[in-house]
Amino acid sequence: MKVWKQKLATAVLAGMLLGAGCTEELDPRPPSAELTEEELLEIQENAAAAEEIAKKADDVAERVRSIETDEATAEIVQRAQEKAESAEAKVNSATNRAERQEAKRSLTAAEDAIKQAEEALAKAEQEAVVDQEELKRSLTEDAQAAVEEARALAEETQIMVEQAPADRMAETERLQEQSEIIADKAEEARRRAAIAEARLRKAEERLKNAQTPEERSAAERELAAAQLEYDRAKELLAEAEEEINQLEEQVVSMRGNLQPGGDKATPETRRYELLPAPAETESDRIQDLNVVYFDFDQSSIRSEFETQLRDNFRWLQQNPGIKIQLEGHCDERGTNEYNLALGERRARAVLSYMIDRLGADPNRFTIVSFGEERPAQMGKSEESWSLNRRVEFTRL
Repeated sequence: MKVWKQKLATAVLAGMLLGAGCTEELDPRPPSAELTEEELLEIQENAAAAEEIAKKADDVAERVRSIETDEATAEIVQRAQEKAESAEAKVNSATNRAERQEAKRSLTAAEDAIKQAEEALAKAEQEAVVDQEELKRSLTEDAQAAVEEARALAEETQIMVEQAPADRMAETERLQEQSEIIADKAEEARRRAAIAEARLRKAEERLKNAQTPEERSAAERELAAAQLEYDRAKELLAEAEEEINQLEEQVVSMRGNLQPGGDKATPETRRYELLPAPAETESDRIQDLNVVYFDFDQSSIRSEFETQLRDNFRWLQQNPGIKIQLEGHCDERGTNEYNLALGERRARAVLSYMIDRLGADPNRFTIVSFGEERPAQMGKSEESWSLNRRVEFTRL
């Protein structure tokens, strides 16, 4: 039995015996010190409040262990636990009205501290969910980008097989077969990422709605299993991306070998380093060349811009001494990191079309992504956003 329960029982018994006149052996206090009904009620209320606060303190302690919190949140929770323990100790040790009043004030302070801790934890849990959503979105999008890149390589190697001379046929066929295998691996990573994301969402929802310790335990096991599958998808994607990078280098080298004159292209003609660009420096956009615009969150070239890219290619043929920088841009929606990557994918898509479909010289190009940093038109409407999702041809 807890201390406060023992004291409550003693107090109740003492009050009953004092009312019956039996005071010498159980309580040396004079009859004027007999516990009143109000005092007994106060003891009961303090005891019940102490028990409720102890439960809440245990709950916040369990919640803080289930997520990664910052130091400030952890300190708030720790302070709430300390106040709860202090209040319970005062309830247990109170022997008179003044001490019981002090214990009651401590209980109120502990209750306020626990409310503050619960608010801080709710915010931390929401941020954890947002972080997890961003992580899952990033993996799924990365997997989709890998699939698209692998399929593009597979198409390119198929064209190489059709155009290769007899002495290069075996090598190009090997590359074509290898690209298909890698594309399948990337597709499997994308499929696993999508399944893992769905299972994570379901497990998180179950954990959020769990009412009993058994339900919470089952939801936590389901969440752990889903996280394991997510990690496996992430590993598979990393393997596929590494193999795509290696295959790209082989394809670029093979493309150089198949070019007239045997001039070999370097791996950098397809995979460029992102170039830093000072925000205060305006690009020298070539007005005679068309800008390519994109749909929201997309990097594929729309059919209506293929004619404009062919026009750009003809202009480049007429101006052989000019080198081009392809600048990828995005609208303001999304994180800066995501938009930088999306801008790069858009620039790469235009570069791939110019080189692979039209036969442009890869040595004349480089790419850069500005993400959302250089909007063509300010505003928060679709009209403005549609003008900002673009790739521009600028003079290098």
